[in-house]
Amino acid sequence: MQKRDLRPLALGILITAVAACRTTPTLPTDAGPAVLEPEWVEPTVNPTPADFAPAAVSSPLETSPPVFVSSPAAPATTEDGRLLGSDRAGLSLRIPADWIDLTAQSNIPAMGNRLGINLVFAADSERTGRSLLAGKAFARGAYVSGLLVAPGAATADPAAALTDLLRAAAPTAVPLTAPADVVSANGVAGIALEVADGPIGVNAAATELRTRVVLYRPEADSASPSWVVLLLSASTSRWPAVAPLFDAMLASVRVGAGGPGAVAQAGRIVVRGQLAGEGDSAGATLEPAVSDLWTFAAAANQYVSLALAATEPQLDLALTLLGPDRQTIARVDNGYAGAMETVTDLLLAQPGAYIVEVSDFYGAAGGYTLSLVLSAQPQFSAGGPIAVGQALQGELPANGRHYWVFQGTAGQHINVVVEPEAATVDAIIDVYGPDGQRLAAYDEGFSGDPEIITGLELPATGEYAILVRSFAPRGGPYTISLDEGKQTIANYHDAGDLAYGDVRAETLQPHEAHAWFVQGRGGDHILIRVTPLSPSLDLDVWLLDSAIERVAAVDAFAAGEPETIELTLAADGQYIVLVRDFNGEPGDYEIALGAAPVATPAHAGALNIGDTIIGVIPPGAAVAWSFEAAAGEAINVTVTPAEAGSDIVLQLQGPDGLTALEVDAGSAGAAESVTGFVVPATGAWRIVLREYFAQTANFRLSLTR
Repeated sequence: MQKRDLRPLALGILITAVAACRTTPTLPTDAGPAVLEPEWVEPTVNPTPADFAPAAVSSPLETSPPVFVSSPAAPATTEDGRLLGSDRAGLSLRIPADWIDLTAQSNIPAMGNRLGINLVFAADSERTGRSLLAGKAFARGAYVSGLLVAPGAATADPAAALTDLLRAAAPTAVPLTAPADVVSANGVAGIALEVADGPIGVNAAATELRTRVVLYRPEADSASPSWVVLLLSASTSRWPAVAPLFDAMLASVRVGAGGPGAVAQAGRIVVRGQLAGEGDSAGATLEPAVSDLWTFAAAANQYVSLALAATEPQLDLALTLLGPDRQTIARVDNGYAGAMETVTDLLLAQPGAYIVEVSDFYGAAGGYTLSLVLSAQPQFSAGGPIAVGQALQGELPANGRHYWVFQGTAGQHINVVVEPEAATVDAIIDVYGPDGQRLAAYDEGFSGDPEIITGLELPATGEYAILVRSFAPRGGPYTISLDEGKQTIANYHDAGDLAYGDVRAETLQPHEAHAWFVQGRGGDHILIRVTPLSPSLDLDVWLLDSAIERVAAVDAFAAGEPETIELTLAADGQYIVLVRDFNGEPGDYEIALGAAPVATPAHAGALNIGDTIIGVIPPGAAVAWSFEAAAGEAINVTVTPAEAGSDIVLQLQGPDGLTALEVDAGSAGAAESVTGFVVPATGAWRIVLREYFAQTANFRLSLTR
């Protein structure tokens, strides 16, 4: 059932104290599912542009490609390709039938591009695509990427526009050809240039690539049109073989007007438009299970403040800010359904184009408004206004204090939560009434612990102030939340540890929530089922990760019915399952935890310090070599792959079975090393090896003191 009256006091804030007293070990990561990729075999016949000529269509872009059957012995033809992209995305082209469409995997943080927002992404093999997505170098591969780009400075010269874009996104790129005019299959003019560099605009390991960069500037009726950039890229050694294929792809390109509302990344993202930095606001409607993207440009060392408000009560909005390098700068999801999410006075160190991603935690649809303010100086350096339902970020200066003011009504009950974002903040909260008299003072936690005021009744109508200061002199970042209500915040009870296969029964007390602790490994597919044994219980179940971030939440059924969370864990660590009754009712329940865990490394043998051995990693598996070490010893471990295509990941696991160190610094063919590791505990240690792409790998392993 949809909860529309939950308040913006995030459960993650309230269980920080519970989680802080629990250890968070890291469990070993084993090899994931096997992905077997054949070695590239050069085609015996090169395709020509005519072979990929697009079929006649009535709409601007084709939307439903026919089924193709490829024949490796014959030249590529229209029937041999398949469509990449779509009408609404603003870009489509044909790719060979044996290429891999990885658009759905190219999420914004993992494969950002300084040029723009990814519309489509495909590669000649899954290995090439996974290498690029993971920021790894690759020796032989080819890919195509289509991007939606914010227009640069106004210029009538398309060659100058392309040069300006490359100067910003790929300053080390070396032009190999002069700019040349091109025209898409549906008549949109463009300009093409070939350059030598690594992956253009992507934060990835150095790879010697040759890339054809094509800029299209479609005409659009929108006040904020966008450009489209196509990257056709291959390793230098592959270029002569794939250049004719790229000619064929380019001849099949169809470009639409990429204005607001364009879809990116396999229909999972809608590009809404650009916000003006001086102070702008906009509104839109989220589609089901889709995120919206907004862009804005900032100079170096500017401060940004963002406010995201739902216009429909069912939305539980989240806001993510991505920098010019497409790394996540901030993610805010402090409120429940209907609450406002806010970022205040966040310093933007890099100049360039930023992206604001708006999403709903449950993938719900509905309207919202987003406002942006850029300034040279902080706007909330001493506090500022705060409204009921808001959660704001602040940065206490050394020995400083912030005043947050709000309008209150006589008889109103409020809740205040101040959550430090750093251990340097030992928060103290004081609440002052309209007459200047202090109504409450709280300093119950230690450094880094949240401070909570619940059910404070306001005596009069007028302006109130919340004073936030730190007992420690250093200050630091924090989040303050203001909520209305007199219900006491739930008491959080450490219910214990859950292991895979456990079935446990417990009893909720009135207004109590239970925290169950689970040690999980990345790749484990888990099933959490919580069944009420008391028919009055309406259970609400959350799963939090080791950073106390909400991973999943469910309250799909009415009182008396079980709730289930099923998902694959993204990383190793300690997870928390929260169980409570939505109305705070007491009662009995049963919780069961099941999982299909990742594979256990196979024991390959024992090593002595000074040994060098030769071994093999089977496809889709991991191998473990054991050795004895004493506390205080300093050791070196080096594993060298025998084949240039092997990419080995090295782990050191302690006597407790936990991963002490994981190394994956090199790309395929490179050695991985641990140098001067000081053994913290005496006992049997393990060296665990796996191949990143889950392929067979021969290796040489040495262990020295």
